[in-house]
Order: sequence, then structure tokens, then C-alpha cells
Amino acid sequence: MTKYIKGNWKPVAIDSNVFSGDITDLIGIEECTDYDLNEFSSKKPQKRNLSNEKSNIPKKKRKNVSKERNKQHIEIDHFTPSKSGNTSGIEDEAESAKNDLDVTAWNSFGLPESILKAIAELGYSNPTQIQELTLPSAILGRRDILGAAETGSGKTLAFGLPILTGILKVKEKNSMIEDDKEDESNSDESDFEDELKEDTGCVKLINDVSMKETSKLKPLFALILTPTRELAIQIKNHLVAVAKYTGVSVAVVVGGMAAVKQERILSKGPEIVVATPGRLWELIQQGNLHLSQIDSIRFLAIDETDRMLEKGHFQELHELLERINLDEKKLKQRQTFVFSATLTLIHELPNYLKNKSKLKRSKKINEMTPTQKLQKIVEMLGMNNPKVVDISEGKGTSETLTECRITCNIDEKDYYLFYFIKRHPGRTLVFCNSIGCVKRLAALLNLLECNPLPLHASMQQRQRLKNLERFRDNDNGILVATDVAARGLDIPQIDHVLHYQTPRTSESYVHRSGRTARASQQGITILLMEPNELHNYLKLCKTLGKSEDLPTFPVQDNYLNAVKKRIDLARELDKLQLNVKKANSENGWLQKAAEDMDIIIDDVSRKYDSEEVQGQKETSRNEEETSHLAY
Repeated sequence: MTKYIKGNWKPVAIDSNVFSGDITDLIGIEECTDYDLNEFSSKKPQKRNLSNEKSNIPKKKRKNVSKERNKQHIEIDHFTPSKSGNTSGIEDEAESAKNDLDVTAWNSFGLPESILKAIAELGYSNPTQIQELTLPSAILGRRDILGAAETGSGKTLAFGLPILTGILKVKEKNSMIEDDKEDESNSDESDFEDELKEDTGCVKLINDVSMKETSKLKPLFALILTPTRELAIQIKNHLVAVAKYTGVSVAVVVGGMAAVKQERILSKGPEIVVATPGRLWELIQQGNLHLSQIDSIRFLAIDETDRMLEKGHFQELHELLERINLDEKKLKQRQTFVFSATLTLIHELPNYLKNKSKLKRSKKINEMTPTQKLQKIVEMLGMNNPKVVDISEGKGTSETLTECRITCNIDEKDYYLFYFIKRHPGRTLVFCNSIGCVKRLAALLNLLECNPLPLHASMQQRQRLKNLERFRDNDNGILVATDVAARGLDIPQIDHVLHYQTPRTSESYVHRSGRTARASQQGITILLMEPNELHNYLKLCKTLGKSEDLPTFPVQDNYLNAVKKRIDLARELDKLQLNVKKANSENGWLQKAAEDMDIIIDDVSRKYDSEEVQGQKETSRNEEETSHLAY
């Protein structure tokens, strides 16, 4: 039996010719006229609520086994699961003390609560001088910054905090715009429902939600450039710690690491990229999708700028700046930060430029003033009304740094170096001007059982980071390095810095010496100077404005005489090892060449082998003798 639905039905007039065919059972067609489409359009399918269904089912009664179990009530709403998986809610007393740290000194800078919380956990109760002078103008006034401050003064947070704060503001603004768009779309849907109610007979097409783009490109807000890989990794770690509760993602792009891995990191869409110019430009040239937004960045920071913008260095940086400065509209929206310990330091012109200016038909070459140097940087980076913050006082070194020198011959430098290491234990950093010097010193000190760690540009990146980590973990560690370790590295509690060779520029001296006496701690730097380096030493003193000569480091002659014998034995042993290594290399080449040509080696090789064995025996005897004198 057919069920009849109640309602107002109206017969539909149909032409009689329609029923002339095989449709014999159709009597007629009626139309329902009192229906409301709103009932069908407004309701959305809902999931079954199993809890409501279960509530209607009567529960079986059971005996109360333990009354105390019902009385127990554990509140877990206020606990947040930790990343390590520990959700017990029990916090360490030291951690709670950090959270209770008074950070009211940071309140006047306009920092968000999420950043202030991270600052409290890191134990930064008060901002440094460079941060106090920079943050108000950078955050509240949104001005470009040119900052010159001594090493270890907190320059990383001076540009890192404004960048993080600015990104949070941009994201908040973008979310408000998206909410407005969503409200507009909801109002359009309500208008569509009203049209259906009015029975206008029109059909309106609504975009399907499933058709929206699911893989939207995440924005790139900030770019931070550094001259060295180690400094880039260090800045990234600092920013990650401060951005812990902000949700802002940070990534590092440097050379020496697998490009495939870095492309995978960039595919996640980090909002801040810390990079060295070479690898960054390489990935841009390869068409990396995330880095294609480099033209639209809102924040640009360049650390150790004077080194980065030197003529003949970092050509990729100049090409990158030309690209991101093309659009003047985007350039005006960008905020730029420039920091260095030697930003306003002017050194004397090299001799070849002075001689060139004396030639006929050549323009006179004058030394730049600090103002001219800053103006050149402003024009190159396209900065808008920058604020200059200079607290370096023209010298670049910390007030807590003790500077000394030792004048000696080139053959005596090893004596004084080993003397200082044995007489003054502590975390020591030794700087050299060349990679060859680093390798020779590392081998020599290794024979004397000082366990040095080399660091230079020819090493693999993994080994460089490994040696840095070992140096940090050893209170009496010795790191022998080139200027790769001179800029920006924040290794805690470096007690001594030794310049085995006089730096070629005053900037190198400032950055090398700045590895110690950081954050108002005490430190000492010693310059080992031979007579041929006197010219560079005098230029260094003139540039740094030193009216007096550096004081001489005191040395006890009786200890120095004992050191000389050990160094001489180590040198002889090093020379023998080098000869053996060379002999093995030549012997291996001869053997391989003979095998390739199917030649049988004659008695000459046997004599060669016997001499080699004698050399190895002599080397082992010297090693035993040196081991007794190492202490």
C-alpha cells in the first residue's frame, strides 16, 4: 500500500500525447507546493554521539569493590605534555626558579608574552647595553639598525628579538584578514539561503571546500646572513631557544652539509632562514620553491657585515642584494639589521694602494671615515633612515680583556706557546694565519700530548662541528684554528686567546680577541710577534687607537729552558715522521706502478725498504723519549 504524504498538492498539466506510448499505468503527476528548502540546506550531517546512545542504555549494577578508588581524583587539565614524553607534571626546582625570574626590565620593549617566557627560562634577567639601545627603535619604531658593539655583547638577540616580534605581528595581522574573508564567505552562504526561501527559482554555485588548495606555500619572513657556517648554526640555536613558545620555525642553510637534507628542511617552510651566502645562492639558482620568496622577505639581518661586504669576498652576497633590492615597494616594507664589532673601525690603506695613488694619471685614494663607511653600507643594502648604535668606542675589544705581547724570533714561538699551555691551564684558543701553520702546530702539540683540536676551512663540516663540541666540553681544551673560528662563535668560558701569528688586519685582531672576555667575564689575549711582523703590529695599534705599546707578558726563564729541550725533540720527531710518511707514499706509488706494468721489483726496492724500517725504528725511539719529557 502506497503511503500518502500530507500537504498541498497540485496536479501538473501534461500533454495527452505523452501517454500515447507504452506508459499505460501512469495516471498523472502532482506537485507539492508547501515545502521549505531551508530545512534541507541548513542542517549538516552529524557524527553519531556514542556517549549519548550509551547513556540511554541501563547500566548493570555491580558491587563496590573499593570505595577509596572512587574517592581518588587526579587533576590533569593544567599539565601540558612535554616533548620528551614525561607528563607527570613534576618540575625540577631549578626549572621553576627560572620561570620565576624577574624580567620586568624587558617589559618596556613591546615583546610578546611568549618571548618573555622564553627569556625568563634562559635566565636573561636584564638586557645588555646594545639591546637596550636597539630594541625600542627596532620594535616600537620599526627602524633599520646599524649596530657596532664589542664581541660578546648580545648582538644576536639585538636583531633576533625584533625579527621574532615582527613575524608574530605579521602572522596576527594575516590571521585577522583570513577571519574577515571567512566571515564574508559565511555571509554569502546566508544570502544564498535567503534566496532559496524567497523561491526565486535560481540556483547558485558554491565553491566546493575540497577543491581548495591544500599545499599552500608557507611564507618566508626573514633572512639572516653570516660569513661562517659555525656562526650560522650558533645563531639558529639562539633563535630556536628564544622562539620556543612562539611557533616560529627556524632553519639553517650552510655549505659542507648534504644539499638534499637542506632541501628537505626547506620543504617544511621555515619562516626564518639563517644561511651563508654561498650555499643559499646555490639553492636559489637551483630553483628551490621556498627560497623563491626571497624577494618578498620582511626582515634582513647581516652579521659581521664588514667582512661580508669586503670587495672580492662573498660575490654571491652582492648578487643576492641586487635581486632583493630590485622592487622599491618591497624594499620600503623591509626592515634591515646590520651588526659587527668592527663596523666603525677604519684601518690603514694597504701599501699597494698607497703606491698606486702616487702614480701619474691616477686618482688620489683617501682613507674612508667611519661616516663614509656607514653610508656605503646603507646604500649597498638599501636601508631606510637607519639608527646608528655604536658602543664599541672605536676599539672593539672588551674592557675586561687583558692584552699582552711576547716579542721573539720565529723559531722561538713554539717554545713560548708550549710554555704558556703548561704554565697556565685553561680553555685556550690559538689562532694562525694559514691552514699549513694550523696543521704543523696541531701535529707538534699532539706529539707533546697536549691533545689539540684543529679547525680550518679545508676540514669537513662534520669534523669541524665535532671538534668544536669537544673543545666546549673540555675545560683545558686547546683549539688551533684559522680565522674560521674568529667571528661570532660564542664558546663559553674561553680563558686565553693566543695569536701565534700577528693578524693581517685590525678587524681580525678584534674578532680573534673577542672569543674571550665575553659577557663581562675576564680574559687574556697574547700576541706572539717576530721582528718581521712589527709593521703589521704598528698598524694594528694605530687603527685601534692605542697610544701605548702592549705590555710584555712575564715569562720565567728557568721553566722556558726546560721547555726548549722538549720542543726540539718533538720537532725532530715530527721531521722523521714526515720523512717516513713521504717514503711510504713514494714506495706505495712505485709498487702500484710496477703492478700496473707487470714489472718485478729488483733489489733496489729491498734496500729502500731496509732504510724505511730503520727510519721507523728511530722514530719509535724518539717517541718513547718524548713521552717521558712531556710532563
